[in-house]
Amino acid sequence: MSKLMIADLSATQELDRRSMSAVRGGYLGLPIYYPTPSVKVDTTNFSAEQLIGQTNNIVSNTGNDVAFVSGIHSSVNPVQTAKNTINFF
Repeated sequence: MSKLMIADLSATQELDRRSMSAVRGGYLGLPIYYPTPSVKVDTTNFSAEQLIGQTNNIVSNTGNDVAFVSGIHSSVNPVQTAKNTINFF
């Protein structure tokens, strides 16, 4: 286990080069902020192209090739939906 000893120096004490080379760490103080270039981003202009293509072919052959038949019932209820949605934040 290593031993750590911290001793406060008086404010008027000067350290030579050899003493300063042994000093590590410390308090950095306030961070230094460098100027950065400003970037203007235009987020309101956009273009979106959407296409939905659907095909629904329904053939009902109920009652074909039948003669003298009654009471034939056929029920076809096709449903087809599509949505175009653009979400942006």
